[in-house]
Amino acid sequence: MRPNEFEDAKLLWKMFYAQQCFKHAQAAAEHILKDKLAEDSPLFYPLITAVYVVYGKPFGKSRGVGRLGEEMIPAEHLELHRLLLEHRDQLYAHTDSTSFELPDCGPANQVRVLRLPSEARLFATQFCARPPLLPAVIELCGKLQEKADYHVSKLFERYRTRVPSRVGEYAINVYDQAGDFFTAEAPLVLKGSGR
Repeated sequence: MRPNEFEDAKLLWKMFYAQQCFKHAQAAAEHILKDKLAEDSPLFYPLITAVYVVYGKPFGKSRGVGRLGEEMIPAEHLELHRLLLEHRDQLYAHTDSTSFELPDCGPANQVRVLRLPSEARLFATQFCARPPLLPAVIELCGKLQEKADYHVSKLFERYRTRVPSRVGEYAINVYDQAGDFFTAEAPLVLKGSGR
């Protein structure tokens, strides 16, 4: 591949994964709203964690292809985007003791002791996004899916003729610039399908 083609392969790989991440983050947020899950629901925390962690994946460290930059974020959603990444990094994907401050409560992540008349018990603060934030997250994910889809469609159309004609599965080559754009791989999807 020429250098520009190798960069296109990386961009196609990165944008396809981003598109999938935004789709899954949006679906998790929609599920919370549709089912009216409250913070005390056993599924609320895992789903809200999924929203933040999956949304942030394309913007995090990615060896080989690199991360998406903020230039993809619509200006009206830039503050929300930054908040999602900050909360992802400090609360949901990791638990930093030096997290952001909650008004009148201190750091968002704390381990506290609740002293009752007959006992003392430990508990952890658990900051969770409130459902009113979720419609904006859903809107942002939808817009980012559209942008990612634009790049995926454009790039795949450009290189579609390089997909080998033999039935099989082919990876987008983001590892070896001297190799072909698509490389034959052992089947994941076709395995056991009789093809």
